Amino acid sequence: MKTLQPGLLKPLAQEMLNSTKFFVIIFLILGCLERPSIALELEFFGNNFDKPVLTTHSNDSRIFVVEKTGKIFSLNNNNTEKVLFLDAAPLITTSGNEQGLLSIAFHPNFVENGNLFLFYTAKNGDNTLARLTVAPPSAKQVDLQTLEVLIAQEDPASNHNGGMLSFGKDGYLYLGIGDGGRGGDPWNNAQNLETLLGKIIRINVNHASGYTIPEDNPFIGKDKILPEIWAYGLRNPWRHSFDRETGDLWIADVGQNKWEEIHWQSSESLGGENYGWRLMEGNHCFLPKKDCDSDELVKPVAEYSHKHGCSITGGYVYRGKAIKDLYGKYIFGDFCSGTIWSIDKENNFEMHELMQTDLNISSFGEDESGELYVLDYRGTVFKFTP
Repeated sequence: MKTLQPGLLKPLAQEMLNSTKFFVIIFLILGCLERPSIALELEFFGNNFDKPVLTTHSNDSRIFVVEKTGKIFSLNNNNTEKVLFLDAAPLITTSGNEQGLLSIAFHPNFVENGNLFLFYTAKNGDNTLARLTVAPPSAKQVDLQTLEVLIAQEDPASNHNGGMLSFGKDGYLYLGIGDGGRGGDPWNNAQNLETLLGKIIRINVNHASGYTIPEDNPFIGKDKILPEIWAYGLRNPWRHSFDRETGDLWIADVGQNKWEEIHWQSSESLGGENYGWRLMEGNHCFLPKKDCDSDELVKPVAEYSHKHGCSITGGYVYRGKAIKDLYGKYIFGDFCSGTIWSIDKENNFEMHELMQTDLNISSFGEDESGELYVLDYRGTVFKFTP
């Protein structure tokens, strides 16, 4: 486990070229002088979005930007065509600051079956997973009449909804859900295996309707444990992702008052991990404040204190071709400080600061070829370029 040290790395240059193109050039010495430096740009890709929270793709050359307020826009790779793909506002509530349309995921065979999955807070406040069918899959707009609700998890508070949807290499759908909100997990939901709150769940949606439980889920057939649960002990896993090459799972869990943390799960995992909340915040006892029993808990591979930010935004392992020095490194950031870091799994999860920005980083995203994007919650999308 590596903890960021203050002033470990500093950018050498940062400039604003004009009002429509944000361009950051940064040279970093990674660990020692003989290592090559990394030259990066954050290049303007699109703007005028309303609280964007996700960028993703559908394996058919389109890129999608999700707004928390309910709209999804499709763009082509050159951002020359912006089309309203779906307006889910009639489904959601945004009365709480963390409520709204939080994530979408296209089925790996979307170009054939047209299946699109949404995670949102419904009008009644439930954390809701639903399926839409785009017919034909190449259609420029979605009909809300095809909506099928798969899961509606009652939520006792408006915050800590988590919300990331993604498909693993196994073809199953993974969803991260927060602990139910307020502060300090007052209901102890993250450690309660009879609720989906504070969990990563894993389900099989490869059906015309509904879902089933994968036969190798860790708690299937166990008394008083929900079989959808894949891992637990999470506070607010706002963003997780799979390494598209290895299948490893990276989970960024938003902390309480002191520590932000990242968990890594091998593609060979059988599930069932307990990531510690609310017993621990990062590597530190939370409740109780001292002498917490941590022997059975899975510790984070990296953490940083609130000296460096206040809300972690998980990203992706870079597998694109444009920036060879980033290849294989996990890239993530902080919503409050705008700092972007990398973690090198092959070097004992070593953590390095890549750049300081003035962005409110709400999410990262990948396109079809594995190139990386970052979203500013104030309305703009940028692309990582060399």
